[in-house]
Amino acid sequence: MLLYLVWLLPLAGAVLLWAFGPQLKSWAGPIGSAMIGVPFAATLALWPDATAPAGLHVPLVTWLNGWSFGLQLDRLSLIWTLVITGVGFLIHVYSIGYMDGDRAFARFFAYMNFFVYAMLTLVLSDNVIGLLVGWGLVGLASYFLIGFWFERPSAVAAARKAFVMNVVGDVGIMFAIFVIVAKVGTIGYADVFAKFGTAFTKEELFLVCLGLFIGCAAKSAQVPLHTWLPDAMEGPTPVSALIHAATMVTAGVYLIARFAPLWNASPDARSLVGVIGAITAIAGAVLGCVQWDIKRILAYSTMSQIGYMIMGVGVGAFEGGVLHFLTHAFFKAQLFLTAGIVIHALHDEQDVRRMGGLRTRLPFAYFAMLIGVLSISGVPGFSGFFSKDAVLYETLAKGHPYLYAVGVVTAGITAYYMFRMLFLTFFGRYRGDVDPSDLGIRHPEFAGTAPSAGHHAEEEEPHHHAPAWLMSGPVAVLIPFSIAIGWLQFGGDTSPWARFFGDFFGTAATTAPVPAPPFSEVVSTAIVLVLVLAGFAVAWLRYCNTAALQNAVPRLRAETVRTPALLWNAYYFDAAYDYLLVRPARALGAAFVRFVDPHVIDAAVREAAISSQWLGHLFRSFQTGLVRAYALSIAFGVLCVVAYYAVAFGGGR
Repeated sequence: MLLYLVWLLPLAGAVLLWAFGPQLKSWAGPIGSAMIGVPFAATLALWPDATAPAGLHVPLVTWLNGWSFGLQLDRLSLIWTLVITGVGFLIHVYSIGYMDGDRAFARFFAYMNFFVYAMLTLVLSDNVIGLLVGWGLVGLASYFLIGFWFERPSAVAAARKAFVMNVVGDVGIMFAIFVIVAKVGTIGYADVFAKFGTAFTKEELFLVCLGLFIGCAAKSAQVPLHTWLPDAMEGPTPVSALIHAATMVTAGVYLIARFAPLWNASPDARSLVGVIGAITAIAGAVLGCVQWDIKRILAYSTMSQIGYMIMGVGVGAFEGGVLHFLTHAFFKAQLFLTAGIVIHALHDEQDVRRMGGLRTRLPFAYFAMLIGVLSISGVPGFSGFFSKDAVLYETLAKGHPYLYAVGVVTAGITAYYMFRMLFLTFFGRYRGDVDPSDLGIRHPEFAGTAPSAGHHAEEEEPHHHAPAWLMSGPVAVLIPFSIAIGWLQFGGDTSPWARFFGDFFGTAATTAPVPAPPFSEVVSTAIVLVLVLAGFAVAWLRYCNTAALQNAVPRLRAETVRTPALLWNAYYFDAAYDYLLVRPARALGAAFVRFVDPHVIDAAVREAAISSQWLGHLFRSFQTGLVRAYALSIAFGVLCVVAYYAVAFGGGR
């Protein structure tokens, strides 16, 4: 019953808030938060059952030829469920303060509850059909939340883009599921993993993994299906924290980890996923270096960090990849929520060029942002240090030195652009009173003035603002986890994290012996740390030393003007999609509207009506009322029948 409660209570909250939100008014926030907090407590109560050797399994229904649908809480789904409900609860509480005064306050929490239900459906299902249902519902919920402020065309466009891109991934997963059902004849994970070894050829197994990975690439913003993630920052900041930091974008990591036996058996699939993850990690990090919108910086950092996770689980370093998911959920949610505090305090300003000097004005936000930056950069002692190093060294140990090298370089770039964001936001003098053109801001849309909650609180009378602790409290709770959760990895093979999973993910098949790593994990950590310090030093010299602070305005203007077009246009992926897919699709649609629809489809309908009328007139003309005419018609019909049989059966045939 507790597992039913974990799964269904967020759905009950969504229905309640959707149906009675206007009547509940300000109570919508506490009710929506409670509908997530209670499942979190229930999940903690289920810990002993979930960590048992067989986990916890609850059947739901059996359909068709013995296909059974149920819920499954094991070690892997337990980690995701705790993050979805635990971090989700903190973000819900934060949202009470952030969304205070919004006209659609209750609708926001209804969407958030529905999203949590969709994510729980995805991770708790014990079969591929339930996974697909949850996968699709998560895409729908993200569409609602990204386009929450639907009166803004940019938000509507971003929501539509995210939805279409994720549907591409849904098609890939559907293809994989079709092949699984056709070859294995069942939908349950346990049956699939038990039978796939004899059911699939090597090529078929690769195609299944490829279909699953297409879904991962779309949902987890991996190259080349990543372009929706930066645009998704049009949604409210709590949405970015919940969907684009802690949960939905990591669904691809969960999918690969859940299907670990398939990836273990397909070295080609592992290589493909590892390469795509590494490319995404460094591509997102480089783009983060040229962004000015604080949320877009965090969006590209999310894309880059998920690249690390995908690279880890792709090459078979499942424990490291899942640990990086766990640490990332805390420090990235903390970074997004802290960015929301800054945006809120600056009346919805998001451009870091128009910030600066906020250390004294927002000391708590500065401290929280500093902890998050130290963690994501992999500074020793912080959670990101342990998880990122685990991914990198396991990648090297699995025999992928080139992917390891890309990951190490990405760590240095990450330190650079994250400290760049920190220095521009909190150091120097405040630049919000500087003319935007002096900072190189050439167009209004680059000014970082995207509307937030305050732009939608058009109340006729002043309303009571929520207390500040509703926003600062959840961030304060996240800070210790951003520091300490990575220590679960301390001790290597004997660490609590290694003992927690044990042999849960199995071992990967190899086509050739994997050579021993060229150096130890300690040396690897030292190399990564040198790159991190180099990234910090470059950011300090460019943005935070005395000369840089004194000449911040002309320096920012020069940097804005000199930004390479390739990076400013995000490698032209959007332009390529526009020319190759969007414009041809629109042209085809316009041709259908202009020619096919009126002259073929509508014409066929009109022709059917005209033909019916003509046939009606024709048959009505036969109704003369004269008996001899009817007798003549009957005789003619009989004659035709006799003639037919005479011809058909004549000549002795």
